Amino acid sequence: MTERTDYIITPWEIEIHVQDLQPSNIDDIGTKRWLEFHKKLMLLNQQSVLEISTLREEAVKEWFISLKKMPVLIHEVIQINVWKEKLFPLLIEINDEPTNTFLLHSVFYHEVIACSLLENILFHSDTAEAVDDYALDLIDYAVTNVTNLLFKGKEESEDEFEDTNSCLAELLRKRKEIEFDISMKCVSILRYMAEFTDSLSLCALSRMLSTHDVPYLLTELIEKQPWKKLGEDGNKMVYNGKWETVIETDQDRMCRVEGQVWIGLREILLNPKCAPYYEITEFRMSKLVKLQKYLHETILDQISPLIELKRWLCQLSVMSQPPNAQKPIIVEMLPEVRSSILAKYHRKWKKIAKLQSKSLFNNDIEHIQSMAQVLSEAYDLDKLESIEPRRCFACKEIASNRCSKCKEAWYCGRECQVKDWTRHKDVCDKIIKNKEAYGITD
Repeated sequence: MTERTDYIITPWEIEIHVQDLQPSNIDDIGTKRWLEFHKKLMLLNQQSVLEISTLREEAVKEWFISLKKMPVLIHEVIQINVWKEKLFPLLIEINDEPTNTFLLHSVFYHEVIACSLLENILFHSDTAEAVDDYALDLIDYAVTNVTNLLFKGKEESEDEFEDTNSCLAELLRKRKEIEFDISMKCVSILRYMAEFTDSLSLCALSRMLSTHDVPYLLTELIEKQPWKKLGEDGNKMVYNGKWETVIETDQDRMCRVEGQVWIGLREILLNPKCAPYYEITEFRMSKLVKLQKYLHETILDQISPLIELKRWLCQLSVMSQPPNAQKPIIVEMLPEVRSSILAKYHRKWKKIAKLQSKSLFNNDIEHIQSMAQVLSEAYDLDKLESIEPRRCFACKEIASNRCSKCKEAWYCGRECQVKDWTRHKDVCDKIIKNKEAYGITD
């Protein structure tokens, strides 16, 4: 195993990278300049994760706040969201089946990186002021993704891509996984915004409670629990950054995302500042009182402050009629990032798609290798392993042996490798085939 490294990028590089960050243009996506920007975000995110996992001073967070670069991250997640909606369908329509997905996957992954940085930085209360006027845009973005997690995800079939092994089908499968991960990160972002209610502007508070009804959204999450599912072997699985099988001793243990939802609900419903913006109607009351059945002793033992929430819900359930809040009169502001992007490129989508096709759908091996070389520094396996030790694909214990064929799968020993080989063989063959096609050697 590789010894734990002190940093992914040096302290002075952190300052330079953050200082250089500027919002990208949607028509630059897929170019070498954009990939350089993408690499900087990747390195900063890796450094941020390392700082958090080793409980050291969070330099990445400090520089983002002091240099006022939080709006860049909010702009990036919203811009990629617009790209997926407006440009990706046109790119597929113009070019049909992609023969390689490296660059397209990098675009999808760009949103994950920016969203992950937002999640890491927003954990701290002093970031509320750094978000500034972009709080409305961030709230809208987070609510949209959490809503998709609840409703869009349930409508899609689990086997919708099983009929084909094409590059496009693989890309769409990966996109679905990425969007699910982003939605889970947005649950945390909503929780942090709920915790910032005392520091948020009145417009942002009104948008969370009156426009989007975030408490109702969080209540739906508790009822539907999208972070849980049954695996192919029938075992219970829970999502903690990735799907993990729940061991027998942890059956009643609350996962991280579920904890975020409960804390978010408590922060909103028990905060006196929120009351004027959240009228408890009969419908809302009927949804909220249902939460009592989930607040059993196992949950309360794990997050004791929820006892206050349960007491509040009990009082709510015995009221003869919902308490009506006196709504304050405020001048409502509207989010600007998404609307400004749509206005800037209005009627230019087809033109941009044709230009991006030359880069994103370029099949020249030298072009692909030169673009991949830009990101090579961000994929230093030794440093990445120092952030999170490799886990065995079969038993999830710390692994020290790597598959000699694909160089991707890791195992703790020969026994697990043999046990997992049937499942891994097809993936292994595909990885090798792709590496050979693009002349990649380990």
